[in-house]
Amino acid sequence: MIVVKSLEELSNNPFTSPFALVPTMGNLHEGHINLLEIAREKNFLPVVSIFVNPLQFGPNEDLDKYPRTLDNDLEILEKNNCHGVFIPQENEILKNIEPLEAPFADKLCAKSRPGHFNGVITIVNKLFEVTNPQACVFGMKDFQQQLIIQHLIKTKQYEIQFLSAPVVRDTNGLALSSRNNYLTSKQRTEASKVFTFLSEIQEEIKLSFKKQKKTLPIDLDTIKDNYVQIIENKGFKIDYLEILDSKTLEICQNNSTKILIAIAVFYKQVRLIDNLVVDLSSFS
Repeated sequence: MIVVKSLEELSNNPFTSPFALVPTMGNLHEGHINLLEIAREKNFLPVVSIFVNPLQFGPNEDLDKYPRTLDNDLEILEKNNCHGVFIPQENEILKNIEPLEAPFADKLCAKSRPGHFNGVITIVNKLFEVTNPQACVFGMKDFQQQLIIQHLIKTKQYEIQFLSAPVVRDTNGLALSSRNNYLTSKQRTEASKVFTFLSEIQEEIKLSFKKQKKTLPIDLDTIKDNYVQIIENKGFKIDYLEILDSKTLEICQNNSTKILIAIAVFYKQVRLIDNLVVDLSSFS
């Protein structure tokens, strides 16, 4: 496994092409390993970057206590046949960086975390520039981030293939996340109710769609409002629960074919995000 820790080393093109960049903030888990597998399935060598991005954290967020487990991360990547790792130094990666503004600035996570996605794409763009990958891999757990990175690639006209990886869940359905480490085993079991709520909403949408003779609109607002109450009654503090068109993150229209159910909640002061997509075309 090739480990690169400076831009000077990177300038010597140490990674074998074609490779797919997998940007991470470390503290790796099975969800990250799945990203490597997706890269290999598409015939790209996986190259992982590990960088806790200070630009994507707000003033009251958990930058200082974000888990940093570099030695363990490197062991995991070696064990899982990772081709290469890029561990940039903060002063190098931030020097003369081009600040970017993300689209969908008033949607979902961007609404409650102003500037978050600006920080994400500013760093991802820099990583693309310095590593020059042939592909990149992002997980669907952060659905909004996927759309933003795809927009970045299109806007910058990068010849980078975007690879999407499904959400990886534990046995109870909780979406894997580094922040799950803040929860006890019992709390993680309780937090898995988030996926249960999403699944129930998905079934209600399917049922309503069938009752409407497979046409929109259906009363998504009532479904959402009912579940806001249900979820809060179960001890979760809702940041947002939205049911939107998955392509535009706008209110669903008659021609919407895929509906995104997206949620962010606080449980035991830990922020959890998750989503499901309902493909209405499968019922037509």
